[in-house]
Amino acid sequence: MFKKDEARKIGSGKAKDIYELDGDIVFVFTDRTTAFDGLKKAEFAHKGEVCCRLSTRYFKLLEDNGILTHFIAFIPPDAMRVKKVEIVPIEVICRNFLTGSLWRRYNEGSAKLPPGTEPVEHSPIDGGMVEFTTKFEERDRPVELDEIVDKGWLTRDEIEEVTTLTRKINEILKEDLEEKGIVLADFKVEYGREGDRIVLADEVGTPDGCRFWDLEAFNRGEYVSLDKDVFREGKGDLSKTYVRLYERVTGEKL
Repeated sequence: MFKKDEARKIGSGKAKDIYELDGDIVFVFTDRTTAFDGLKKAEFAHKGEVCCRLSTRYFKLLEDNGILTHFIAFIPPDAMRVKKVEIVPIEVICRNFLTGSLWRRYNEGSAKLPPGTEPVEHSPIDGGMVEFTTKFEERDRPVELDEIVDKGWLTRDEIEEVTTLTRKINEILKEDLEEKGIVLADFKVEYGREGDRIVLADEVGTPDGCRFWDLEAFNRGEYVSLDKDVFREGKGDLSKTYVRLYERVTGEKL
């Protein structure tokens, strides 16, 4: 268990408390839950533990497949020790289906669809789609590549590297989740700089940062959420959803 009195608290995010310990960072995953840029808030038991354990699992899986990350160690039950990196101030989103904010922006006329994508909600996006949003602004917004370069957030070579890494992560996660009967509709990740290297940072593979659908229901033409959409859309008990997801992915009881 992480002993908070042995570390220095340096911040709090929407869902994590952040500490510094001997030059490293410790994330404590809390039960706090937000949606709609923080307008909807609540707490749900087990949420932090589920997200921490799943993120640990997927950091390890990705590292086994050659993806560099900032992960160091899991501190049961809900904390994670990571390397201190310079976070790139953008979020990277990979979309396998036309849903969520992309579907909303398309209907508003502010987003174009990838070639070949049928303009119907939940349509598949052939080969997936990678896009970028801001991270530290009051409200996240899609951001074009030229702005990313002009503001010095990433070089064009780094954008290409991050895009390639995100697509590789997508394939690894999709394959693993499909074996558990879960569809990966989309997900977001963050990256950081460790010296001159770009590494995967923050968290990965959690129901906070991914949109998961039940595969069996999906094959019937239904879209049963196994993620934070349950909270966003008031579709059930988020604690039960997260615990069941964890047990399904890992085969372990929480």
